[in-house]
Amino acid sequence: MAQWALESGRGRSDLSRRYGNFAGLKWRPEMAGFATKIVYEAHDGTDLYCAFPSAQAFVRGYWRFIGRSVYDGWQAYADDPRGFLGFLKSRGYAGDPNYVEKVMQILPEAEALLGTSETTPFADLGESERPSRAELGETLFDHMAVDEEPDFVALPQVTHPFRGARPNGLEGAIVHYDAGRTRPTRGADDLEWGARNTLAGAQSNGFAYLTISRTGKIYLPNNMDWTKWGYHAGKSLCPVTKREGVSRYYVGFEVNSPGLVHPTADAQVYVPWFDAVRDSHGNVVLDAKGRATVANPKGELYKPGELRLVKQRQGNIRAGAYVPYTDKQFAALVSVMLWLKQLHPRTFRLDYVFGHDEVSPGRKVDPGGSLGEPDAAGPGAPMPMGRFRAVLLKAWAERQALVA
Repeated sequence: MAQWALESGRGRSDLSRRYGNFAGLKWRPEMAGFATKIVYEAHDGTDLYCAFPSAQAFVRGYWRFIGRSVYDGWQAYADDPRGFLGFLKSRGYAGDPNYVEKVMQILPEAEALLGTSETTPFADLGESERPSRAELGETLFDHMAVDEEPDFVALPQVTHPFRGARPNGLEGAIVHYDAGRTRPTRGADDLEWGARNTLAGAQSNGFAYLTISRTGKIYLPNNMDWTKWGYHAGKSLCPVTKREGVSRYYVGFEVNSPGLVHPTADAQVYVPWFDAVRDSHGNVVLDAKGRATVANPKGELYKPGELRLVKQRQGNIRAGAYVPYTDKQFAALVSVMLWLKQLHPRTFRLDYVFGHDEVSPGRKVDPGGSLGEPDAAGPGAPMPMGRFRAVLLKAWAERQALVA
């Protein structure tokens, strides 16, 4: 408490008021999942800092921060305030040479706020409320290479409506495509535009999910909390557990891609729904041969060589023409699933990673043939969700073997 009072100017700093960061914690890769990454200009310059959605999230995040391997051994000073502060400082927590004394001067004030006396050991000040090392997922996480962290980007201006805590913690994920534009309708191309646009759209439409851009960046709302749920899958049923409303249990990833596109009278042109002629209900108008009409000749049109053409049903994949995920989107999707397994080892299951078309069959077709790993010759083969789960499980087993 004394540390946080000093770092936050007794809760008056901009970083604490706007981003719930009462300890001036700078961003570290291990904080992903506990905080989001923001660019912030402090008194000592601009840097990457942690943003927390609530005071409770900050407390958990603080213990995660000092629970990293660089601070191994702090527990030896749990009943020694001066020793604890000195130990953290010796490991690089603070650069101010007078840091320990400054915090110690505030200690009586902090004890008064907590309703304790100076004779109360630190070890008794709510020790049972601190997350255990197992709860922090630290055993395996500490062995994770920094370059294996997914490329998360939090958008400070986007807040998603979470509905409550997940009943059993985060159990799995749902893979979508956003059926959206991948580039602006005007001006130069922007590889991040589509994912950012989709993430912002969730806020206005009452949904909560993550998006993956064409470069593999994973965009998060500023209040991301993996243990809370928000709508993204609609009416749905898990094919394994038979539970309805899977958004409660599984986080949604919207991969920026138009997804299923329609053939036209020109065999060399396929059109997404948003650039096709539609009826008054918004449905694409198809002729007797199942062909659409292009409404915007300068729109987002595709040639056959850019698509995955699925001639017959393959598992969850319906026949049709799909805009494939980019190789970086596919790699990001694999990376974030393995990362979530590391972060939530007791609850997250790689065999509970489903396609939207698996939990809402007939109503939804994503990810369909958009999911797959491009090869040197082009889009490559589509990957049914069953095979994708096998890829994840194999990669996880290989990673565990390396750690062991």
